[in-house]
Amino acid sequence: EEMFLANYSDGLSDAPLDDIVARFRQSDAVASLLAIRSIQSFHAVHADADGLVSGLGVVSEEQMWLNGGYFVMRQEMFDHIKEGEELVEQPFRRLIAQRKLMSVKWDGFWQCMDTFKDKINFDRMAAQGDCPWMVWRRAAPKSPG
Repeated sequence: EEMFLANYSDGLSDAPLDDIVARFRQSDAVASLLAIRSIQSFHAVHADADGLVSGLGVVSEEQMWLNGGYFVMRQEMFDHIKEGEELVEQPFRRLIAQRKLMSVKWDGFWQCMDTFKDKINFDRMAAQGDCPWMVWRRAAPKSPG
């Protein structure tokens, strides 16, 4: 396939993959990543070179976007990965330098399942029927006519 999808498979999202692929298809990018906001309650620390804190902010309220681990790529991506390299480190840095890495910002549902606490949270959500990642359960749009 000329294009393919990949993910870290530790996160669940209701991101509109059809739209993301369509947007990527119209670009000349080699790879695209889903950019998400953190839902963590951690505080971001802003400090100067001497270590003096100039500000604190809740990470989820900061103007930062994180790699959500959902990717759309072209086969050309394999030309940018050298043996032993991690995808996001060196290959993505090369694509950034060539202006060939795009991001799609997503403010919708995204959450990783890295810890037992995350699993418990997903189990609670499922027990309450609150499963926004289960996009296949949404009613299919009616065809015109």
